Amino acid sequence: STLFPYTTLFRSFIEMASVNENGYIDKKEDRKLGDVIKGGYTYFHENDIIIAKITPCMENGKCAIARGLTNNIGFGSSEFHVFECNDNLNVDFLFGYLNRSSIRKKAAAVMTGASGHRRVPIEFYEDLEIPFLTIEEQSKIVKTVKEFESKIVEAEKKLEALKGKTGEILERYLR
Repeated sequence: STLFPYTTLFRSFIEMASVNENGYIDKKEDRKLGDVIKGGYTYFHENDIIIAKITPCMENGKCAIARGLTNNIGFGSSEFHVFECNDNLNVDFLFGYLNRSSIRKKAAAVMTGASGHRRVPIEFYEDLEIPFLTIEEQSKIVKTVKEFESKIVEAEKKLEALKGKTGEILERYLR
């Protein structure tokens, strides 16, 4: 068999602009490992949480669970903090906890650095108290949240389908 140098293996690259404010990665680019490993980028795995540390991205909710990564590995902006869960912490639960506006406001209050280049220090998250819940309790909360999110998506689809109906009705009856 032919051996390929590790530098030809592809990994996902995630730019800050690719993390949307609803908690998803809009796009990823596959890059050779050799191109990203030496670039000073932030390294993360499948199912890690990436959260912006720089203003205004952090305040705007640029936070996502890294899913669908090529070869389960990602690199991205050096302006991401990375969180990895273990078997006692549900990644969706932690994501929901960290990406709340109340947490983002607390993080913004402790930012350091010059205006326009302020960042949340990692110590903020290291000192953040996360409520201790069993994995079952966390999963139940996540399930409930996902059910509500599903209903919101359904309602948004219905609203989109109804847009323009007023105009159609008026046109039909007022010709």
